[in-house]
Amino acid sequence: MGLAHVIIVYETEAAARARLMHYGYSAERAAEIAVYLGQATDLPDFFDDITNALKAEGLTAHFVELDALLSRLPEFMEISQSTIIWTITDGIRFYRGSSVAALSRLAGFARYGSPATAQHLCQDKFASLALAQSAGIPIAPTRLVEGRTEIAVLGDWSTQPGPFFVKPNTLGAKIGIFGDSRCATLDEALDLTERLWQRYHDRALIQPFIAGDDVRVSFLDTGGEFRTQLGIEQLAKDPNSETGGDFMTMKDNETLSGARDTSGAKGGFGQTREAAFVPKMINLRALTDARSREAVVQIEALAERLRRLLGLRDYFSVDVRIDQQGHPTFFEFEICPGVTIYDFQNYLKTTHGLSLGGALARSLKLAFDGRMNRGEA
Repeated sequence: MGLAHVIIVYETEAAARARLMHYGYSAERAAEIAVYLGQATDLPDFFDDITNALKAEGLTAHFVELDALLSRLPEFMEISQSTIIWTITDGIRFYRGSSVAALSRLAGFARYGSPATAQHLCQDKFASLALAQSAGIPIAPTRLVEGRTEIAVLGDWSTQPGPFFVKPNTLGAKIGIFGDSRCATLDEALDLTERLWQRYHDRALIQPFIAGDDVRVSFLDTGGEFRTQLGIEQLAKDPNSETGGDFMTMKDNETLSGARDTSGAKGGFGQTREAAFVPKMINLRALTDARSREAVVQIEALAERLRRLLGLRDYFSVDVRIDQQGHPTFFEFEICPGVTIYDFQNYLKTTHGLSLGGALARSLKLAFDGRMNRGEA
């Protein structure tokens, strides 16, 4: 039986805020954390594009809020053999959407996206880095700290004089990254890890600060060779950012997460805040300088190795930082990148020449065709 139905499950900011407050987070803190789900806030603006593109391929789209999925599952079970499920949520620590990958497998539905193991791993940066290091993927030396208590260490710290950078272990979208997240000493870094524990109840990472540029590696499979479908784009440094472009902060990103385009439109939490700046992505493949060429070659190899290591498929993104020579350092990956926000929208236009709906229509069919992969048994 061929593909006929696409169930698109999304976790809303409102539901996440309510749940976090139920567990004792303040309204302000819950709102900070829930902004990670800004693409779900933007998703209704793409309903028509996705619905019409799927309809043109003979497919019916069903948009389902996460908390309604269990009650609707019996009706979907009747069409399970012609249905694929896609969940728009990374991780499992603060967000529950990744549980749908395991639920899809349990109920026998085809799944769009990476395996449940990757879904549950991606939000844990330290675990991801440890696994990547074992495969020879370049990472920064990293300390995992809970409050002020060190839990584990990766890499060689004998020649790391500083400065250092501190960020939450399981929060994304720059949540918990402030203008002072770069610091001079390990004692100052521990002050910041303690702040993150008190503010979010999240462990923190301490890493050497890498001078360079952030690069987003994007992938959505529409058919074709893996490397040629990669988008490799550097985030342009903007002097209007909180740190003058040295690194992105929560203050910068709260008006950009959930952005529908490159004009600074933004999701729920950023609606009351003026956009920090208009984000600009630079296609490194289009540049001819030696640094950019070197970065592209090394990033392609890094992404392919990571894909094989984790079994990534269908669509995902990787965050790296390149130094002055163009050498990349792996930071984290997402099995559910923000497909509605500026960087992925830019990738779809420049690499595939398609809208989100058009790209999904092709990619979902490919994923459904591969549903009987023995790795799913």
